[in-house]
Amino acid sequence: MSRRTSFGYSSYGSRSYHSGGYRGQHRRNHRTKIILLTLTALLALAVAAFALWYFFLRDKGSPVKTDETSVMAESSLLVSQPASETEKNSRQESSREESRPPVNIEGYWDGNVFMYDRSGYEMFYGTDESAARYAAAVSTLKKALGKDVNVYNMVVPNHAAFALPDKYLTTMNNEKANLQAIYHAYTEDVIPIDVYAAEEKHKDEYTYFKTDHNWTGLGAYYAYQVFCQTAKSQAADITALTSGSIKNFRGSLFVATQTEETPNGNKELAANADVVTYYHMPYVESCVLMENGKSEEQTVPLIATFAEGSNAYSAFIWGNNPYMHIKTTQKTNRKLCIIKDSYGCAFAPFTTANFDEVYVVDPSYYEGNIVEYLQKNKFTDVLVLNSIMTANTAFRVTDILSILP
Repeated sequence: MSRRTSFGYSSYGSRSYHSGGYRGQHRRNHRTKIILLTLTALLALAVAAFALWYFFLRDKGSPVKTDETSVMAESSLLVSQPASETEKNSRQESSREESRPPVNIEGYWDGNVFMYDRSGYEMFYGTDESAARYAAAVSTLKKALGKDVNVYNMVVPNHAAFALPDKYLTTMNNEKANLQAIYHAYTEDVIPIDVYAAEEKHKDEYTYFKTDHNWTGLGAYYAYQVFCQTAKSQAADITALTSGSIKNFRGSLFVATQTEETPNGNKELAANADVVTYYHMPYVESCVLMENGKSEEQTVPLIATFAEGSNAYSAFIWGNNPYMHIKTTQKTNRKLCIIKDSYGCAFAPFTTANFDEVYVVDPSYYEGNIVEYLQKNKFTDVLVLNSIMTANTAFRVTDILSILP
């Protein structure tokens, strides 16, 4: 029985009717009159009470709708929707579910490559000691070049710093702290180019490859903007440049998973190929390359558009070679030398918008005295550019020192 029915029943069934109707005197006639009058009066009172309840008190007796009943009412409305509207809502919800980031993904090691969410990563284990040794090598270069040459240093964080969850970042050393250790260990005349904040700001964009340890042309561009700001030069507008692309790039991290046991490499990386996007720089007058294994220079285009497969990243300035000398149409009275690892390949083309000449050197392959060359040809600026992985290795320190007098 509902609360409303219960309320009506107890009002109508008041015991006042019974108590008044069966009390009276013993004389029959008088009692009859009394009974009739009483019945009439009670009937009138009952009618009045019923009318009062029906028109004024009935709604106030209704139960207050609780949160639970509200939810039930809303549910009943959903149930009563037309099928087409329900299906529409279902499709919208399904779409929202598909757009959400994946959850409960577990990383794992495939040989020396850390895998997470169909991408490969290098895990960082550099230390303050390795940072100090690298900074000392850059300071030695600055001392050898003298006060008339601006020496900049850029160390680039890798993809792991921006794409892995905290539970995996805590298993490797802190990249940001290591970068600060490098920048604070220089002599004061070395100019740091800190690109960590710029790369972090754009971390949701395609700034690093999924199958290769390098950054993309876009990632390099954001660092180039920071460099230009520090070097007091106007950065080229990437939206004004024409571009080209090489598809189906499966780079160094994928190749590292190809073993005798798994000749086809990691299946997730194989199915998640990258695209190498390069930009045509309209300021290039000539490019002279000393290629690995060659004894003579050759004139080449700035971008090796024919690069393909696992070597597609080599489209940028033909990859890692002893040196490339680029002359531009610019008239800035400034010349730049970039001493770099592979990260410098994607970066170097942009600088043709800011200098009359750009000389790109890889100290792992370069033979000769770089200081003598730069002073003889009156270079005004030198940028040492390495990834954080390279900068924290002993061989990079040795490479830098090997090209000094």
